[in-house]
Amino acid sequence: MKQNLSIIITLYKTPSKMFNNLVQYKDFKLFIFDHDIQNNKSKISSILKKKFYYNFSKYNVGLSKATNFLISKVKTKYFLFTQADIKISKKSISALLSAFRQDKNIIFAAPVLKKSFTKGIKAKLQYQNDLDASVMMCDTKKVKKLGFFDENFFLYWEDKDLMQRAKKSRFKMVKVLHSNAVHLGGKSTQKDTNTKLVRKINFKYGEFVFDLKYKRLRLLKIIRNFFKNSIFLIFNIFLFNKSGLINNYSNIAGTLKFIYNFLFKKIKFK
Repeated sequence: MKQNLSIIITLYKTPSKMFNNLVQYKDFKLFIFDHDIQNNKSKISSILKKKFYYNFSKYNVGLSKATNFLISKVKTKYFLFTQADIKISKKSISALLSAFRQDKNIIFAAPVLKKSFTKGIKAKLQYQNDLDASVMMCDTKKVKKLGFFDENFFLYWEDKDLMQRAKKSRFKMVKVLHSNAVHLGGKSTQKDTNTKLVRKINFKYGEFVFDLKYKRLRLLKIIRNFFKNSIFLIFNIFLFNKSGLINNYSNIAGTLKFIYNFLFKKIKFK
């Protein structure tokens, strides 16, 4: 299993305590792309005590581009795409790998995400048209044929696009019921205001890119979003509503980012 499997993790301003979760992957080939102010390789090395591939960038190139870069380095037959706030046992990882032996057309196999680990589930696969992409076992060769994340998406909606493309392909996706993982939920990133803005801005931006790609974007939606949030932004300034202010500002900034990239042809679909 070790020889056929790599682990891919993209970090973005990840709290140091989350690095301890990486220990669960110390027996596998580990590929990490880290967006942060400082290089964390020495911290991670002191925890893992093993060699691993590490790419560091002070500039946030986005989840899609970072993940695709790591995939280009993978030579193993399979890789596990996961996040720092995911906990999964070796037994569950083995269960995910076993799915590919049952059906040669499988491209993605995902565990059941729960709040705690469960036992006693009989081996079973459920074929799906959509998976939670926060943790998935992937067939490397098939992924390189299909492509993984569309780099037009910066931080959000890339998973929904991937599911759409996989669904339309000849490949299959399964949920492995005897494999389970725990998602700690939102603990892989710091909670500062700047990080919230980056996430919320790119969520709105990704929404417009997704609608454009699948030909369901309407000009009215863009105009309505911009003016509605502009009006509420003014109200929230007077009401000193920080949460509302962040949401309105992010929606406006995400809309303007989309308009700029669209007009200057920076969004290019293959």
